Amino acid sequence: MTHPSIPDASIAMGERPDDRLSRLRLDLYSSEQLYRQLYRALRAAILSGDFSEGEAIPSENQLRDQFGIARTTVRNAMALLVSEGLVQQVRGRGTIVSHRPISHNIWNFGSFTELARRQGQRPVTRVLEHRVENGELLLVRARGLANDETVNWLNVDTSRLDLALYPGIDRNDFAAQSLYEVLRRDYDRHPLRSELLLTVVPPSDRLREVFAPALDVPGYLCASGDVLDADDRLVERTSIVYSPAVQMKFATRWGRDTAPA
Repeated sequence: MTHPSIPDASIAMGERPDDRLSRLRLDLYSSEQLYRQLYRALRAAILSGDFSEGEAIPSENQLRDQFGIARTTVRNAMALLVSEGLVQQVRGRGTIVSHRPISHNIWNFGSFTELARRQGQRPVTRVLEHRVENGELLLVRARGLANDETVNWLNVDTSRLDLALYPGIDRNDFAAQSLYEVLRRDYDRHPLRSELLLTVVPPSDRLREVFAPALDVPGYLCASGDVLDADDRLVERTSIVYSPAVQMKFATRWGRDTAPA
C-alpha cells in the first residue's frame, strides 16, 4: 500500500515543477519524524549533486509553507545538515551548500552473513541484547567467523527497527537468522544503501570483552547511520563497531570538475 505524501514543493507553490524539489517528499503516515525525513531528502539532493556547491537550498520559510510543517521541524533538519558540514547559513544569502559531490565506496560493509558466505566462511552471531523499547526492537550482536574451535569476533553491531514497520520481528532468533534475509522474506523490505558517519568510540567493558585480544587499543572505528531501500525509505538505524583486526579499504571519487585544488 502506498501512503499519501505531502505534495511536491514546486507544485504546492504553483510554480514550474523543479526535478530537484520533486524528490523532497514527506510521508505523513511514517513513524519516522518529519524533521528527519526532511533532513534525509535534502541530504540526498545535496549528495547527488542536485544542489551544487555555493547554491542556496530552499529557505526555511519556503519549506515551512510548501510542506505545511512547523518552523521547528525545518530548523531541526537544517541543524543536522549544518552539523555534517553539508550546508552553512550565511547572513543575507540563506542556507548555502558547502559540499562537493564526492562519492565513497567502503569495502567490507554490508550484510555480514551474506559477505561471509560469499567468501566461503562460516559466520557466527552472538546476541548481546534483544529487547523492545520505545516501539523499536533494539538488537545488539557480536559478529565473527568460525575457525576450527575458535571464533574471531570482527564487529559489534546495533540495529534499531521500528515495530510499526516490522510487526513481530522481535520474535525472531537472530543468533540463527540473518536480519536482512528476514527483512526481505517477511517484510518485502530490501536494504539498498547506507548513509554512515565514521567516528572512533572509546573502549567499553562490552567491547573489551568481545574483542579480548585487543585490550589496549585507545578506540574502535564505528560506522553509524541509516540503511535505506530503493525508495529511500528507512530500513534500520545502525551502529557498527569494528575490531582492530578488520581491514577496510576506501575509494573516493570526486564529481566532474570538482576535484580538490
